[in-house]
Amino acid sequence: MQRLDEKKRQDITDAAVRLFAQRPFHEVKLDDVAAAARVGKGTLYLYFKNKQDLYVTLIQDGFDRLVDSLREQLNGNEDRRIDAWEALERIVSELARFATSQPDLYELMRSLPLTKTRMEKRRQLTDLIEQTIRRGTRAGAMSDPHPALTATFIPAMVRAAMLFGPKNVSADELSSHIIRLLGKGLCRKEGRLR
Repeated sequence: MQRLDEKKRQDITDAAVRLFAQRPFHEVKLDDVAAAARVGKGTLYLYFKNKQDLYVTLIQDGFDRLVDSLREQLNGNEDRRIDAWEALERIVSELARFATSQPDLYELMRSLPLTKTRMEKRRQLTDLIEQTIRRGTRAGAMSDPHPALTATFIPAMVRAAMLFGPKNVSADELSSHIIRLLGKGLCRKEGRLR
């Protein structure tokens, strides 16, 4: 059995990220990835089952880094912690940026089974959002009787916009609209619900 080389795997993923960033999923061929990584096509199959496996690995690695980075930024020292609204804006902004930079991801991921690892990262993200909302509620900046429920809605809003929303919405437009909905809702006048 051949021993896998982590540097070679990194060369492959770096090349694949560059290609997928330039072209849609269906236009990138494994031959292109192999050439860009300066490896044989057969070498790709030592590390990844197929193009879909490679792509999902890239996205999952990126999502893992996103969640870890957000957690590190937002769970810092109490003295340096940003306020809850700014933290929520940062979370939504990063999710929107991630989504709009990987539009093919959402279509592809609908067909994939939810693995234990993916479920754990998703739980970490919703926990981070919930903690942020709870902190804002304790500080009096937010009012949410069900922070855990709201925390599940926020990533779903991004996902729904990517799958079913208008095309060509920028990350800034998407994140500012979600924050506006969270902050002001759809009420015409303050406190009035219909």
